[in-house]
Amino acid sequence: MKTEVSIIQDYGKQKLLEYADSLRELADSFQSIISFDSRENEDKLKQMEQVEQNHIFAKQIKDLSNVIDTIAKEKRRVEPLSEKRYKQIAKELRGEGIYMRDFVFVYGEDYRQCSMEVRAKRSGITIDDLAGFMSVLLNIRLQPQRNNDFFISGDWQNYILVEEPPYHILTGLAKATKQGETISGDTCQCFEYGEGQMAILLSDGVGAGEDAYESSITVVEMMQRLLTAGFSVESSAQMINGFLMTDGTKQSTLDFCNIDLYRGTCRFCKVGAAPSFLKRDHLVEQLSSRNLPLGLLEDAEAESASRMLLDGDYIIMLSDGVLDALHNGLGESALSEIVSKFRARNPNELANDILSFVLHQCKGQINDDMTVAAIGFWERAR
Repeated sequence: MKTEVSIIQDYGKQKLLEYADSLRELADSFQSIISFDSRENEDKLKQMEQVEQNHIFAKQIKDLSNVIDTIAKEKRRVEPLSEKRYKQIAKELRGEGIYMRDFVFVYGEDYRQCSMEVRAKRSGITIDDLAGFMSVLLNIRLQPQRNNDFFISGDWQNYILVEEPPYHILTGLAKATKQGETISGDTCQCFEYGEGQMAILLSDGVGAGEDAYESSITVVEMMQRLLTAGFSVESSAQMINGFLMTDGTKQSTLDFCNIDLYRGTCRFCKVGAAPSFLKRDHLVEQLSSRNLPLGLLEDAEAESASRMLLDGDYIIMLSDGVLDALHNGLGESALSEIVSKFRARNPNELANDILSFVLHQCKGQINDDMTVAAIGFWERAR
């Protein structure tokens, strides 16, 4: 029988909602108390720093409360197998050396999961083996959830298999370091932070060399941790901006691209970043922002845009050094037309072709770090 259930039991869900409300109240009271006390401080500079840091801390607490609130309200539909089907699958798995004593489908908004309690009769059976067996038995493409153990234990344990997304991506990267420097101030990273959620992060540290690198790697690593913990990209950007403001020595851009492999959508979020490009055959759309990098203003203003993707689309992300290299020649306005002319299908080749063209235009004078990231988007073969 199909039933509508919450991920968390009602009692636990109610407690989480209470925690979220308490955190919001704590943030409000903390902000008002510190602001009041700081007026008595004779040192105006310390007063301003205290109030600023307090605003940042209050925002972080509110962001945490929103994450808890979202988790508590999340719902899933659970559906068990019929008794006959369950016995058939259990028998087939026994023949492969796996015992099963519980199985349910968990339906999310965009994909299904299989939650199953199993144990292995012998050592060496992996979660990938289990995913392969169940894909055949259920006629569904399944893959292990990232948090599963690699080997199936000899003791009863619960394992999660997730329906494979209908789309996949490949990424390519090309970089050039500023003349006279040994390390690039640009940091680019691609990672999965939720089921079917791929993030491409490009950060361009203000300045050059080691200091710029420290700024950009801080932004990228903190973004990855916060996104994985469940924070939104806007909340994460605000929290990182608060950290950089408190540090006072680091400033860096944030260029974020999220690709949903289940829905086939793409979302851009930029803070002080160079334009990105969505390439569809010979047509190219430029997505730009006009805000300042992280670490310069108390409120980081993120600019966002969302797009539907089609099979064979490419996304190109750049650091400022690529645009600066064109200013003495063709200029930024011509970059969309330039990108449209490249025909390489391999993302790595596409990124290298673009960078090679830019280096040719600036006659090899690398006055700033350059990074080109290319992401190819395709539908999986059915």
